[in-house]
Amino acid sequence: MTNKKIIGLFASTALFASLSSVANSQVTISGYVEASYMTGNSSLGGAAVINQTKQLGNETLIRVASKGKLSNGMDYNVFQEFESDEHSSTAGTQVMHQRGIEITPMAGINVGYSFDQVRGSEIARTATPYVTSRHTDVTGLTGITEPIDVTSSEHSVYLDIVNKLGANSQLSFAYAPNLDAPSANGSDRIVTTTNSNSGYSIGYKITPIAGLTASVGITRIDQNTGGHQDVDMKTAGFTYANGPFAIGAQRYKQEGLKTSQAALHEDETTLISATFAATKELSFGVGLAEQERTVAGVKSSVDTKSRLFSVGYNLGPVALSYDFEQNENVPVSGTVAPTSGRDADTHKVRVRAAF
Repeated sequence: MTNKKIIGLFASTALFASLSSVANSQVTISGYVEASYMTGNSSLGGAAVINQTKQLGNETLIRVASKGKLSNGMDYNVFQEFESDEHSSTAGTQVMHQRGIEITPMAGINVGYSFDQVRGSEIARTATPYVTSRHTDVTGLTGITEPIDVTSSEHSVYLDIVNKLGANSQLSFAYAPNLDAPSANGSDRIVTTTNSNSGYSIGYKITPIAGLTASVGITRIDQNTGGHQDVDMKTAGFTYANGPFAIGAQRYKQEGLKTSQAALHEDETTLISATFAATKELSFGVGLAEQERTVAGVKSSVDTKSRLFSVGYNLGPVALSYDFEQNENVPVSGTVAPTSGRDADTHKVRVRAAF
């Protein structure tokens, strides 16, 4: 048999195998393209306005997913996301984002591997209603920390129990064996750095009556470096929706930082938000966030505060939105006390088209 025939035979076999695999599963491609315009000003420590800026930016996400049945009859699904972020002065970054493999051994029980998926206590991260993005994710300028978890930008394994502990409920366990491991580590290479921390998180969400959704979550991270503070996070919140109105509140307290350090650190955060659907297309929202910070046993003299006003206009696959965010006493980083008078006001207009 000639080399050409051998190569042709292998190519035909590979094509047949790939077509057979696709035939036994459902493959979907979805995602979105969005663009935003932001403008704002900021001041440092009570000084006059020192920075005024404006910017166009873009984000694109493509999700490839497949689901089907295993030879033993169990369900499975697998997916991979590809994301790019770009702003005015750079070509941006292109990354492989969320991904995972999940098997359903029985109805309501899901087990799997996750990178950057919403699992464990992260299912309770956003407990209150918003028109656009959650409060801390509109501009990233609030200085308000989010509840610590072990799944955001991390490799983890998880167990989800759905509708077994109450109707319309989800209990999620997640475990990350090495929070030092970056996303670049593959399935055939072991991490060569020291295993400084590992942790687990648990989240529970339930809708006990129509309109009311409650959620709680905890995260524990063991810092293996001697003398460094372990992470202990607890959160609880709810949303109540009635007709066109929805309102919610959330509170979380966390001790320690995900990035290991010796100095004692504690954040206590309160979030309140509400939305109103004026029509099928037009919605309004408001939000208030306030955070108390204690560093090395010393409570900050000022609290960080953020106020949010949002408008959303939904045209089906295309959505338009406007956010105004006002932040006060923003800390320079997540490890230091707030700076009095370090404020930032930002306007954001966004258009997103889904496919």
